[in-house]
Amino acid sequence: MTTEFKTEIVKTKEFNKIFMIVFGILYLISTFYVFLYDKENQNIYLKYLALSIYISGIYFLFGQSFIKPKKIGYLKITTDRIEFNKNGVNKIITLNELESIYLKYMDYGSWTSHSIFGNKNYLKITEKSGNNYYFEILLRNKNSKNDLKKILNSSEYNEKFDFIKIGTSRTEF
Repeated sequence: MTTEFKTEIVKTKEFNKIFMIVFGILYLISTFYVFLYDKENQNIYLKYLALSIYISGIYFLFGQSFIKPKKIGYLKITTDRIEFNKNGVNKIITLNELESIYLKYMDYGSWTSHSIFGNKNYLKITEKSGNNYYFEILLRNKNSKNDLKKILNSSEYNEKFDFIKIGTSRTEF
């Protein structure tokens, strides 16, 4: 019996670093102005501007988990091959063509996690020919994580699999 793991390959939206730094500074200034600055000396227009920056800052801090990542393909890992379709390109890698598979494990998705769509994990697949494939995949729940763990810890992948747990992860892989 062949065990399999299926998931989506995604691309999450990343914001410009300069934009994030400037917005973070404006968020701190607006927080100070709205909550800590003397109420009698506040300009009404600056107060509303600071309040709007503060509310939009809450969205950027906490609303990111409600933005669905863009699906760009799928990944299917079985005990005898790895199959993926990324941006319309289909590829099947059999176990004898596989050099290594490396996972950066963050966590699986749940109602207590950062994203309601599943946590992002990063997978690097290397063929013996030297081709490298990088994927951002979603682990939606504990069952999905256990399916991936069962396959990658199997005897077929024993010598080829390695992983690292990223510091923000709550659970072991």
